[in-house]
Amino acid sequence: MHALLLAVLAAIAGTAWYWNRFPGKWVFPFSPEYADRRAQLTKFRRNLRAVDKEAAQAERSARERANAEEAKYQQDVRELENEIAGLLRPGTGRCVKGPIGDITVYEHAVKMAGQTPAVIQLAGLKAEFRSDPTYMIDLTEPSGRTHRARYPSRREADGEETPFFTAEQLSDFTLDILNAAADEHDFRTHREARLPHARKELETAQRNTASRDEALKNLQNVCAWQKNNPRRKTALAELDEERRRWQQLTGKMPPR
Repeated sequence: MHALLLAVLAAIAGTAWYWNRFPGKWVFPFSPEYADRRAQLTKFRRNLRAVDKEAAQAERSARERANAEEAKYQQDVRELENEIAGLLRPGTGRCVKGPIGDITVYEHAVKMAGQTPAVIQLAGLKAEFRSDPTYMIDLTEPSGRTHRARYPSRREADGEETPFFTAEQLSDFTLDILNAAADEHDFRTHREARLPHARKELETAQRNTASRDEALKNLQNVCAWQKNNPRRKTALAELDEERRRWQQLTGKMPPR
């Protein structure tokens, strides 16, 4: 019953839509006598839809090209801006090693926890491991300021859960710090050489709007041409003329 009801409602809706497309007394939309007149109206409607579809496709293609060129321009500029920002303000960078006790090594800095927490730049940093009288790592900045991290030289009997590092592990970790400082030196050398070139490339990229501007101009031209498309004017005029003939016949103006 439910399916039958839906079928009846669909048939009623379809009939109403069809009658709306060919208005007038029932004989005009449904009688074979006026089939040729309905066919003419349908033909001109299809002609207009075909022209509109072609116009929409042309505009969509031009818009997609303009959007792609705009996105490429923005991406080129953004990549250089991000590169320059990364060179000027690299932050601490990713974690390289640690934490080993109170020390964690990052790409551009060392972070110390404990009673005197600090963030120490790797540039020019010196690291030295000492094992007498206890294990310790001294970090000395170029200014001479020194930071010290202490480690137990033996594991306590009740300290199984406390991290313990051997002299060899701490010595290797000290080398990791020195190597990170050397990498930071290479980074800063690269930065000094790269920055002026990156800035010039950014200026060039910001001025390089030819492709973007050409694509935008093409989109504007396509949209402007479509508004005055002679084919659409012809198709619309033919359809409107046929609609008037239908109105003269039935007293009702059909929709486009």
